[in-house]
Amino acid sequence: MSTKKLFLPILRDGKYGFIDKNNNIVIKPKFKYVSERFRDGYCIVTYIKRIGKSVRWVFGYMDESGYNNIFLHLDSASDFSEGLSRVKIDGKYGFFDKGLNQVIDIKFEAASNFSEEMASVKINKRWGYINKKGEVIIEPTFSYVNQFKEGISLVETKNKYGYIDKTGEFIIKPKFDIANDFSQGLAGVRLNDKWGYVNKDGEQIIDFKFDRAKSFSEGLAPICINDKWGYVNTSGEIVIEPIFDYACEFNDGLARFNIGSNALTRGMSIPKGGLWGFLNKEGKIKILPTLKSVSDFENGYAQIIDGDNNNYIDKNGEILIKLG
Repeated sequence: MSTKKLFLPILRDGKYGFIDKNNNIVIKPKFKYVSERFRDGYCIVTYIKRIGKSVRWVFGYMDESGYNNIFLHLDSASDFSEGLSRVKIDGKYGFFDKGLNQVIDIKFEAASNFSEEMASVKINKRWGYINKKGEVIIEPTFSYVNQFKEGISLVETKNKYGYIDKTGEFIIKPKFDIANDFSQGLAGVRLNDKWGYVNKDGEQIIDFKFDRAKSFSEGLAPICINDKWGYVNTSGEIVIEPIFDYACEFNDGLARFNIGSNALTRGMSIPKGGLWGFLNKEGKIKILPTLKSVSDFENGYAQIIDGDNNNYIDKNGEILIKLG
């Protein structure tokens, strides 16, 4: 096994391997799927294996040295978050620690990753929260919940959305038709078919005037007016005019935008069709919309996928991996 440290997954002819920081292939492509980046020292890898007379997906954890820990009994596994990885065994969920030991019993109907020392879990068809000892600290009484962000979590009850604190008490009672997580002290919420933003006291800070709205990131939030997307600042001022067919939150100083996507799919989290590019916070296009599929930037790189192959670009749009 090479002692070179793995850096990024590479997709060739429908299978994933790994390169090092010098773009050398350290592990030849052989996996069916891998997670996008290493988290807490591990990357999730999967492949198809014949076990007896059956063929099934097999999940494992690849560390940055290339050592692969395979668990034949896992139905699925998630990236590590706050030192724990959510796993599924025989249709139930629990958690492994970074030593790949089971530390929270496999007993939940569903579960999220940990965020702010808590994870949401589903028990008897209702959602609540546990701590890292697996103890229920907010009873499962909700129809739907998100992860905690900024000390607050979005929850649904009786088809309305509100927000609770870490004691499980409502700080904003359920009254919204739909809502986003808090970010930078504000949350996008919808009332009477229009979106606006409220603070943690539930006070309206930005008027309910948008057709759609996303969360703030790096001081700006994507908003939609008349089927076109732009950006507002935390004062509600439009700082990048709505001219895009779709727009995403800022990450690493740049945001993805789409031109030419299928209008019928723009209600999805990611629309179908069109081409993607990147803009900066001044609204200047930094990478032209020429990409069919691309991730957000993280640590200076974004992943592009073209069919059964991938690559990475830097913030100048230059291709990272130049392989023959």
